[in-house]
Amino acid sequence: MKTIHHVVDMDAPGTRVWAALTDLTALAGWWSTKVDQDGGSGVGSRLNWTFAGDFNPVMEITAIKEGAEVEWRCVSGHEPWQDGQFRFQIEDISGGRTRLRFWQEYAVELADDYYGVYNFNWGYYLESLRLLCVTGTGKPFQAGQARYGGS
Repeated sequence: MKTIHHVVDMDAPGTRVWAALTDLTALAGWWSTKVDQDGGSGVGSRLNWTFAGDFNPVMEITAIKEGAEVEWRCVSGHEPWQDGQFRFQIEDISGGRTRLRFWQEYAVELADDYYGVYNFNWGYYLESLRLLCVTGTGKPFQAGQARYGGS
């Protein structure tokens, strides 16, 4: 299966990047403005994302390494992502900077055009995450808009 992989360096401390990946308010600040959580914030809890149309993924948190890595698995809400794995890894680099590595590993093979669209959208939203961590303001999908916001 194909894997999407991005590496983003940012002028922000790792603690801020960690918060952007694990705090519900911060998550709404970079991917979609509408997200809620079922079952707490640990392994086994679910993040319910609202975008538009048939793109409303539900992500189960499958692994947490405090301050360093979080993994999700898509359990519903967007068929092409079903059972796909999403991993965010944080590494402190020199001078208070942080490197974020992101992987999306698919459970099913898709047409190349799908990978291209998803890869492009992840680039946009990871830049939104970077902006949130560096400036305090990201560019998340505004839930409730008529346009498609899939990633």
